[in-house]
Amino acid sequence: MSPEEWTYLVVLLISIPIGFLFKKAGPGLKRWGAAAVGLGLTLFTCGPHTLHSLITILGTWALIQAQPCSCHALALAWTFSYLLFFRALSLLGLPTPTPFTNAVQLLLTLKLVSLASEVQDLHLAQRKEMASGFSKGPSLGLLPDVPSLMETLSYSYCYVGIMTGPFFRYRTYLDWLEQPFPGAVPSLRPLLRRAWPAPLFGLLFLLSSHLFPLEAVREDAFYARPLPARLFYMVPVFFAFRMRFYVAWIAAECGCIAAGFGAYPVAAKARAGGGPTLQCPPPSSPEKAASLEYDYETIRNIDCCGTDFCVRVRDGMHYWNMTVQWWLAQYIYKSAPVRSYVLR
Repeated sequence: MSPEEWTYLVVLLISIPIGFLFKKAGPGLKRWGAAAVGLGLTLFTCGPHTLHSLITILGTWALIQAQPCSCHALALAWTFSYLLFFRALSLLGLPTPTPFTNAVQLLLTLKLVSLASEVQDLHLAQRKEMASGFSKGPSLGLLPDVPSLMETLSYSYCYVGIMTGPFFRYRTYLDWLEQPFPGAVPSLRPLLRRAWPAPLFGLLFLLSSHLFPLEAVREDAFYARPLPARLFYMVPVFFAFRMRFYVAWIAAECGCIAAGFGAYPVAAKARAGGGPTLQCPPPSSPEKAASLEYDYETIRNIDCCGTDFCVRVRDGMHYWNMTVQWWLAQYIYKSAPVRSYVLR
């Protein structure tokens, strides 16, 4: 394993005990404590390149304040334009960011586009409410208010999934902060059920990467091998690639589960990335909260069995990086101006 991979692993593993510490904390401590941890990790791994994430956040917040009715498209254009500039820094003769900065910037782009879309939905819902004589419609998934700059910063730098995902909406983040009776939400058993395959996947990754190292394909001797041997070599290399991501995403999900992040009653029928799809009133007492059955589908990012044993490519895409797949469907495909099969 490279030094960067060890750093990723350490960050993921320490997020699990940190999650248990934040689980029963109040909204204020959760918000600012989680943001402080995330900002600390960002500064430690990215150094001065943290400035890129700050510029992206400030630009998005300014667009939200200036044009709340159309900030989704503006934020999409701004964040991806800055991401293009970010990727071209070395070509422009500027300091090349660390791999950790790249990971933070990618996740931040997803979160800020989602936040702008949620603010736009809130603005449109308020306009419809005024046009209909202030009769409130269904508010599933709507924000209570436009977040301030400090609230936007706390969401952006929340340590949960800051480098590896899973992606989560601002509404999911708010639900975690305002979670009623967090002590009644199960964490340990769901965490153990989710974590048990990770050691096996880790061993398979170490074994396959040792027997079939990726560096071999960069050597001239590799291209002297027969074509069938070179084609076969892609199989174990891709196997090691999958095992590495399985371990990382399972550990990231375990960090969420430890904090009770993304926990919703089963009756809410939560979807990966999107959160609840059915209205589910919050419990009114600790006893009622403890009697509910919860799941963590909102932050579920990988279905390992589905990915490895699915038959169709479409199904494989559905089971891989599930929260980002939801983001693409929600904020790119559905909002595209031309609904064509070519674009999809």
